[in-house]
Amino acid sequence: MTFWAYMLHCRGGAFYVGHTDDLERRVAQHQSGAIAGFTADHLPVTLVWSDGFATRDEAKSAERRIKGWSRAKKMALIRGDWGRISKLAKSKNGPSTSSGRTGGRTTSTPQTVHPELVEGSSFLLHAHPSTPAGAISKAAVEVVMTASEILKITFRISGKVAQVNLPSMMTSARADGLWQATCFELFLRDPDDAAYLEFNFSPSTRWAAYKFDDYRAGMTDWPLAAAPMIFCDADDSLFALEVTLALPEILTEPVDVALSAVIEERDGTKSYWALRHPPGPPDFHHRDCFALTLGAPDAG
Repeated sequence: MTFWAYMLHCRGGAFYVGHTDDLERRVAQHQSGAIAGFTADHLPVTLVWSDGFATRDEAKSAERRIKGWSRAKKMALIRGDWGRISKLAKSKNGPSTSSGRTGGRTTSTPQTVHPELVEGSSFLLHAHPSTPAGAISKAAVEVVMTASEILKITFRISGKVAQVNLPSMMTSARADGLWQATCFELFLRDPDDAAYLEFNFSPSTRWAAYKFDDYRAGMTDWPLAAAPMIFCDADDSLFALEVTLALPEILTEPVDVALSAVIEERDGTKSYWALRHPPGPPDFHHRDCFALTLGAPDAG
């Protein structure tokens, strides 16, 4: 009989580690919400790693060991990057795990499921109550962070798209003032730092990146090692803008995230959309707008 240690990726970015003697059944229970507790409260969940052991004690030992690992080390395990695991272990003055095992049978190879998906969720954007939209009935955004720390963000707006003023497609390049028309925005910050980064993405495929030292203060252009890739798709009822962006190296996990959009309609109506709005007029820079976290603390 085989006993399993396993790891799930949960809504919000947390990892859950457990063990079982029936992996398929246990994962199905987690995914259906049948097991009360953390995973039921953080659906959907995805199996991202599992490994088989000869005894229950070995599987439990692996579970306890992995629960004590850092998030970076768990991500390396998901990728099967044993060199990285060994380096992280040594950097913490711990024993090397370069043998490529979590403590179980040396003949088994870790099994990776969906290794590219480390972060991923969909969220609704809400129009500010003082700026209702005329043509748009819904706005949503999907965020995925791959194991290589590449952000893939897809903004979608639904409604009478033909009435939305979409800037004409241009050669992708850096440009200022994009927020004055239809524009999609990303803000990133370390939770304990007043500084933050702002990114603007236009349907024209023009983009911008800025750094602020504090709330709306100390604004400077932020250099990117690689320009974001922007793709757009539209029909009568749906417009989508997809961005691929390398997570800036100055940021360390976890990262607080704000996502927002300015939607300009052909009659001049402008609506301001965000995950969460602060009191008062629309203000995407306000700390209250940082409603998500990438690289959330582990569940255990």
